[in-house]
Amino acid sequence: MNPKLMSCLIFCLLSGLFVAPFVGAQPSSEKAVTVYVGVWMVSVEQVDLADNSYKLDFYLWFGFNSSQISLEQVKQFEFINGSPDVYLVDSDDQGYLEYRVTGTFTKTFDFTNYPFESQELTIKLENKLLNSSALVFLASDVSGIDQEVSVAGWNLHSFEVNVAEHMYDSESFSRFSTVVVLQRPFVSSFVKSVLPIVIITAISLLAFFMAPADFAQKIGIGVTTLLAATAFHLSLVGGIPPTGYLTFADRMMVGVYVIFLYNLSVSVYGMRLFRKGSQEAEKFDRKALRILPVFLLIVVGIVVLTHLIS
Repeated sequence: MNPKLMSCLIFCLLSGLFVAPFVGAQPSSEKAVTVYVGVWMVSVEQVDLADNSYKLDFYLWFGFNSSQISLEQVKQFEFINGSPDVYLVDSDDQGYLEYRVTGTFTKTFDFTNYPFESQELTIKLENKLLNSSALVFLASDVSGIDQEVSVAGWNLHSFEVNVAEHMYDSESFSRFSTVVVLQRPFVSSFVKSVLPIVIITAISLLAFFMAPADFAQKIGIGVTTLLAATAFHLSLVGGIPPTGYLTFADRMMVGVYVIFLYNLSVSVYGMRLFRKGSQEAEKFDRKALRILPVFLLIVVGIVVLTHLIS
């Protein structure tokens, strides 16, 4: 073989051996370990709207690959919105960990639609040490809620589990969440929260069917029912904490107060007209009575519209 050709082949071979490790090389990256999380809800109790808290009792379990993550690492979890009592039920180094959890959790409830609102009772947990680049939770398909679970005054609307990333400045953690949605029964909420004030308002409006000469009784009915409406309003909002926004109950009561203002204004002005002459007072009362249905529709429409766009 030609010595020059042999030299070229040796040079190419040595060059290939030297360059090959660098060609197509990729930076090494460790893939996040997947840990399955499941919840079985045993009971929901002590939903305290005024305190923004609720007590839950449930089983919590983790499934994982023990060759990728240790049992002690999986145990390093914490609840974000509560400090319940946690009791170990079962664990093994083969990839299973189970707890019984009982305690109080907190959440800022939304009362915009009160007294026809629905509320979400949440459980949120994260691993204390491993961020989302090292550990990722995955919701188990066998999570659920016991059929015997019931909450006084509420209907169980839905139950769901989900996982999302939660950011802390520049670092993110995988967060597992459980959501139990409670919904107020419409009929009972209407009977307890709306029907009484409707009856009180209807009684006050009976003044429109009284003779102008009975102006003292008309004003008396208006004032008495106004006091009853105010007491009912205070009782209605007494079951929820103070809010920085108007609830549906607040808007409803504002509309009621406007109706009472119209009622008392008509009664007082009718009294002044009666002292000048009964015919003018009777004419004014008839006109006010004809306007009343339109006025009621306008007030109800404004209450509903402002609530929908808020």
